[in-house]
Amino acid sequence: MTHRILFSLALFVLICIPLPAAIIRVPSGSATIQSAILAASSGDTVLVERGTYFENINFLGKNIVVASRYLLTRNPHDIEETVINGGSPLSPDSASCVRIVSGEDSTALLEGFTLTGGRGTRWTDEHGAGVFVEGGGILIQYSSPTIRHNRIIGNEAIAKPAGVRSAGGGGSRVGDGFPRILNNVVMNNHGMYGGGIVLNFTGAVVRNNIIAQNTVDQAVAGAETFGGGGIWAFSNYGAVPKIIENNTIVENASSGSGSTQAGKGGGFITGGTTVELRNNIIRNNT
Repeated sequence: MTHRILFSLALFVLICIPLPAAIIRVPSGSATIQSAILAASSGDTVLVERGTYFENINFLGKNIVVASRYLLTRNPHDIEETVINGGSPLSPDSASCVRIVSGEDSTALLEGFTLTGGRGTRWTDEHGAGVFVEGGGILIQYSSPTIRHNRIIGNEAIAKPAGVRSAGGGGSRVGDGFPRILNNVVMNNHGMYGGGIVLNFTGAVVRNNIIAQNTVDQAVAGAETFGGGGIWAFSNYGAVPKIIENNTIVENASSGSGSTQAGKGGGFITGGTTVELRNNIIRNNT
């Protein structure tokens, strides 16, 4: 009887001890970033070596770290030389470089990449506004991840296939969550609203970013445009504010037609929402 009790106690202890977090290395341990994410569990780290990865990745609801070696080295060349290029999607309807759309929390971290070539994801607006193509670089929905120390450059959300109302959030589109967007460069992205960042029915902390040379224009004849060359921020997420601070928002541009917001907010446009906007440099926007 004593041995049986001891065995049961030992088994209970083994079951209760959490497994250590794993580090899955790309490409040595897993050939692609997405295959590493598939193999990962919440708490794990996907660590990516320098190189260009033609992928459109999805966090799949996992609270994991996906990072370049910048996570370890703090060498900015690791950001520049670890590239997720979203320009060769398996489906044109899922062409964002990164999707974080399944309830991930702040421990889901994307750090140390250049995101480029993304063209956005076909997305039905959860608040009834219609179907859009959104989030060229990153699409975040129902989630509150941390997006830190990335270069989000040269992405677009301008496609308007049949049934789509408009397209925007060239750099990133955020909805219904509270992400932290920190210390990124968001530059040379293109949309028909929110050339740099869209914040729609969401809280957010957008801090210490460079948001520059993003554009909104009439990319598709007859499509509605809604302004906001640098940032487009509309509608509240409960009582949670949008905190926009210590950013440099410069040389962005907004033009186009089709709505009351069209052509407005070269740097920043906001409406129907609570924003704490402080200590930013906002200049030379058109």
